[in-house]
Amino acid sequence: MVTSKHFFMKSNIVFCLCLVVFGIKINANALDSILVHFDNKYFLPKGNNNGFMSLLNINKGDSIHYDNKSYKLILPEKFFVKDTAVAFNYFTGWKNQAINNVTLFLFGDYTSHKPIVYIDYNHNLDFSDDGQPIVFDQDSTKIVYLKNSENPFGLFPIKFFYQKMRKEEKEEVFNFFSKSGPDVAGNSFVDIDYWLADQRLNYRIARTWINNQKINIVLFDYNCNGLFNDKGQDKIFISDYDNEVTRRASDTNSLDYSDSLQFKIGDQVYRFLEIEPTGRFTILKKSNQKYIKPVDEGDDINNLEIQLISGETKTLKELKQANKYVVFDFWGTWCTGCIQQMPKLHELKESKKDKLQIIGLNFSDELENVKDFLVKHKIDWVNGIASSAIIEKLRVTGFPRYVLIDKNGKIKIMNATIHEISELLD
Repeated sequence: MVTSKHFFMKSNIVFCLCLVVFGIKINANALDSILVHFDNKYFLPKGNNNGFMSLLNINKGDSIHYDNKSYKLILPEKFFVKDTAVAFNYFTGWKNQAINNVTLFLFGDYTSHKPIVYIDYNHNLDFSDDGQPIVFDQDSTKIVYLKNSENPFGLFPIKFFYQKMRKEEKEEVFNFFSKSGPDVAGNSFVDIDYWLADQRLNYRIARTWINNQKINIVLFDYNCNGLFNDKGQDKIFISDYDNEVTRRASDTNSLDYSDSLQFKIGDQVYRFLEIEPTGRFTILKKSNQKYIKPVDEGDDINNLEIQLISGETKTLKELKQANKYVVFDFWGTWCTGCIQQMPKLHELKESKKDKLQIIGLNFSDELENVKDFLVKHKIDWVNGIASSAIIEKLRVTGFPRYVLIDKNGKIKIMNATIHEISELLD
């Protein structure tokens, strides 16, 4: 595991007005535009949950099913293995994919826990033209770089590893995966002991000085295509230099990249004039437009309106119990990490019941499915709908997501962990 200590090397910042200066502090007030270079590494925010590569048996005739369609695979030459499986991973950066937004992985000898893995890099379901496989072992971590088809320098790194889980966690994850999703119908699942965990390394970071203030600027390839400049889809995070950027990057001050996006350093407002597609640099430009501060930690959200699954609409103030903290749990029945965290959320509720209440906010599920899920998993706390207005206001970019609200209805932590909440309330 790479620690946050090794994550960062202070990026040089270059100011271009017939002058180029590296690695020193310069007052940007005299400059109209600023060129900021990003670290050449890719990062994962600390504390983010991982997903899973659920392995599927290949059907007779070397075929697999996805979203109720059958697909024929071409296996590598001299593919002599004891057992074979495939797995799907989400990637949107290849034009004319055989399976839309999917990269396919082929596993051989997976029961050995030292599988050979071929990646369908060109997304044509033909594993004979993708080069050499990678080889895992039980203690190894591998990073696969998927390339954007329109820009070969646009990379989407995914980290893979075997994750140790308790028996009950395995059961929860397996039951969830085996009952929902586009890869269920027509396929059979391999035992979960052979699945790989995965994490997306889709962040690029610059740590630098502007106007005598140290800041972090983080680019977030939110739509998972290997590029960082998709307006209305990718995200940007800006914070003080000393903030724990590797954990907070996905939410606190995470903003949609757009022509109107602005941020403030000291008294000066800036906008993003350009972001280089692969995230190597950005150009900031001074703005004279009025700055509207996004909702952040410390802000009062008592008047936030929440539509409950019962159909009623109430404000946080009306739902909030006296002298208690509130946790917003953003979740979905389709979210593996959400399912994994449910037992821990139950434990938190019981252990802190005199200090804490939970309000679940479901995203994108059918209402009847939500109600059935709550009954099945004995979830008795208040649940509502994570509307687009709430998602945008609280800048929710991933699931599960926990927002901690203090006793006065003010945001305490925009992106909390269950462990962090428990420690704070001890």
